[in-house]
Amino acid sequence: MSLKVTILGATLGNGVSSKSGAPKPYTINSIDYLVSAKDYIQGDHNINKCGYEKKTVSMQHDTVLYNKVKQITTQNGVCLVDLDLSPDPENPSRNIVTGIELASGK
Repeated sequence: MSLKVTILGATLGNGVSSKSGAPKPYTINSIDYLVSAKDYIQGDHNINKCGYEKKTVSMQHDTVLYNKVKQITTQNGVCLVDLDLSPDPENPSRNIVTGIELASGK
């Protein structure tokens, strides 16, 4: 499955957290992209929005994938890309990004 988005960037990292006592390994792997801002109207709430909002999607923890995102964003800045999505091995009901290509026509 593919998703065309305007990409902002990616985050990839890992470490060991010792905040809550025993050390616990963690990984961070995500892609940030833009979507059109949507109004929020519900009950007594009426919030109008325009422009764009940042969204985040998980990506495969893969240095090669991260470096491809880095290359695309370094060369093209904020640009339109096609994200390849696959089921998350840890939660098959969700998708993660497993590939990226610069969208044709930028």
